[in-house]
Amino acid sequence: MFVVALGLATVTHSDLPYNIWAVLWAVPFLIVMALRWVYFVVTLAWAIGVEIFRAVRNRFARPD
Repeated sequence: MFVVALGLATVTHSDLPYNIWAVLWAVPFLIVMALRWVYFVVTLAWAIGVEIFRAVRNRFARPD
């Protein structure tokens, strides 16, 4: 992404400083990382919830 930003800067002959291009690279990267973290936390919570549900169901199940 950083290379793409530098490529755009070269092609457009932009006078934006490097820190602006760094922000343009970092913001999408941080959004992707945040979404991956949220996905991980939700998946982990779902897996723990399923295990708790199974344990409770098995605890109260009538023997055959």
